[in-house]
Amino acid sequence: MPRLRLFSCLLTLALFAWTSVSLAQDDDQRRRRPVKASVSYDFAAESLGATPGGAQDITFFRDRVSAGEVPHPNTMTPEGLFSEHDLPLPTGQRCTGLLCVTGQAMAAELLVQPEVRYLAQLGFDSGIDASTFKRDRLHLVAVVDKSGSMTGRIDLVKESLIAALDHLEPDDAISIVLYGDRSHVHLEPTAAKNRDAIVRAIQQIAISGSTNMEAGLTVGFALARQHAKDFHGITRVMLFTDERPNVGRTDAGSFMDMAQSASKDGIGMTTIGVGIQFGAELATQISSVRGGNLFFFADVNNMKKVFAEDFDTLVTELAFDVHLVITPAKGLKITGIYGIPGDMLKWTDAGALELTIATLFLSRRKGAIYAAFASADGDALPTTRVAIGNPVGHVNLRYSQRDSTPSASQVDLVLSDSPALGLARGFYLVNQITALKAATALHHEKNDQDGAYKIMHALGALMRQDSDSTLAAERELVFKLEAHLATLAGYQGESTPTPHRDSITGLPTF
Repeated sequence: MPRLRLFSCLLTLALFAWTSVSLAQDDDQRRRRPVKASVSYDFAAESLGATPGGAQDITFFRDRVSAGEVPHPNTMTPEGLFSEHDLPLPTGQRCTGLLCVTGQAMAAELLVQPEVRYLAQLGFDSGIDASTFKRDRLHLVAVVDKSGSMTGRIDLVKESLIAALDHLEPDDAISIVLYGDRSHVHLEPTAAKNRDAIVRAIQQIAISGSTNMEAGLTVGFALARQHAKDFHGITRVMLFTDERPNVGRTDAGSFMDMAQSASKDGIGMTTIGVGIQFGAELATQISSVRGGNLFFFADVNNMKKVFAEDFDTLVTELAFDVHLVITPAKGLKITGIYGIPGDMLKWTDAGALELTIATLFLSRRKGAIYAAFASADGDALPTTRVAIGNPVGHVNLRYSQRDSTPSASQVDLVLSDSPALGLARGFYLVNQITALKAATALHHEKNDQDGAYKIMHALGALMRQDSDSTLAAERELVFKLEAHLATLAGYQGESTPTPHRDSITGLPTF
């Protein structure tokens, strides 16, 4: 425990940076033109969910671990991990609106933040009937990198475009913009019912030239705006690239400025990375733009799975500018926020935390963010113990629905001794993401292989307690990285340190 407490102290600032959210929203973004809805929705008990924008997976991190590497901590985000899972938080009342927000808390301690006493979940749900859901009419503007660096990856992009075509309705439209030797419209907006012509255009894409992403996006967004004027539905740019966009520039020709400007006109953007790490910096920047989300396709099977499960929802924006104020109960303090994309947060004088989610997307899974609470007395024994049935904190939120209708509500994070499925899963997922980041940071930034392994070994012991079948991929990921770090730390072929159980929390520690 002392060693883990030391790790926790050293890494606290980094963990906050990884899990914080941007509140710096341009005022004029709020004047974004409402989406022209073309369908209405039915509401039912078997409903869809909602999840924040930004990174929607940690596929690159998984891919690198499978390759025997220790990925850098900035190649994954909490929201990316959580978005891969269904995290339901039922309250006994059926959601009957486009968006419902619920809350619950449980007593918990985190491996790398042992000062934590309570973990709370804010759950996002939608009442939209999953069986009858039909998205709005869509114009998909594919912006494709065909530069020389895409050699060996362009076939994945072609198959992705054909797979996307399989999920378009006859009256949807698709267009293709290429950039490499030059930036140009390869396929003018074409109704999806003209499948043969579209497939021929896709197959004709060939590698040529160097990368100029800004030039390609300039053409793509111009085409999107022009066609959106007379298109009754939603227009979305989908960027396929193996290059990290330059998110540091904010001038008129930069990636971020173009995305932000288009979002004000109701044009969202999905960024799809192929063959390159898209780290936390990019995910953070994209998530700060209304209508922005980010995926990584490791291979064809991964791509087809994502499109089969999520294509219709990943292009459907549900709510915007979700502004949250989380206030801890008396005697407690907030020590971590997990699952909100962004790079800024704001503390109030009263110790509350203000944060904003730019976009909530419709999802086949129930989304969530998590908050950790500790005693306000710091390292001293907690003087405040929350009784079952009482809140560890309160949440005030306001947001704009997709038709620009403002909404507001309050949620209590009530302590339960029988946590819902989303919170029970969240306990393992929050421990996983914080421990993975702590261990990989020690490996890359401190060259502390022994410390990195011990954190992973403790996480492995914790994950071995769980039998949730939906977390099988997480256990596999943890065990692979644990074994790799064991080799690097010199424990291969030797008996490794065995964690004991904390008498209060039951968590494995050294």
